[in-house]
Amino acid sequence: MASKGGDSAKVQRMRTIIAAGLGIAALTVAAVGLFFVLRPVGEIDAGQHFATLPAAERARTGEVVVTEYFSYGCVHCMNFDPQIEAWKDDLPKGVRFERVPVAFSAPWRNLAAAYYAAEDLEIRERNHTRLFEAIHRAQLPLQSTDALAQFFDGHGTEAATFRRAMSSPSVRRALASGQQRAQEDQIQAVPTVVVDGRYRIEGGQLSRRQVLEVADVLIARELAARQDGAG
Repeated sequence: MASKGGDSAKVQRMRTIIAAGLGIAALTVAAVGLFFVLRPVGEIDAGQHFATLPAAERARTGEVVVTEYFSYGCVHCMNFDPQIEAWKDDLPKGVRFERVPVAFSAPWRNLAAAYYAAEDLEIRERNHTRLFEAIHRAQLPLQSTDALAQFFDGHGTEAATFRRAMSSPSVRRALASGQQRAQEDQIQAVPTVVVDGRYRIEGGQLSRRQVLEVADVLIARELAARQDGAG
């Protein structure tokens, strides 16, 4: 019969073995996750990495426009934002980046209106990250027009001015246009990147970095097509 002290030693050894095993498993999972995030996307395929939209048949003229559909209410959009901010600053000549806020719900519609109001008042850039962080880090209930007006008060505007801007005709037109574009581009989730109104990048199985890799390939494809057309 094993002694009480001997049993304790066995239990301790077993705990050590289990802990070591769990540590190895955790490292394995982390390594697999890191590989998924860092591995290059490789050759891109329609249907797997992107969907071809109906507008793909239109003539190729003007700039290549890259659109990010997003919402300030989306935590994934906040997490994607630093990467896409850095990426858009290095886009090649002939490419223009834009954002379209979606309105999947009444609170998100107010956030979309706040985006356009801030654009009209030329205060969006200084408040862009601040609004993301207020919603997702500080957990502020910024869903109503009044709450948003108070949030922007003293940050480039006054509450009353911002409230009027949110209900202005230009913001209502922008909301309607954004909703129509989201329908045309078949946007079901955010963040979603669309290249030139022709290709919607399927981000479900891609890391954020891979989404931008696919965008780079599609941008290069469209720039080359324009060059060939010009020649």
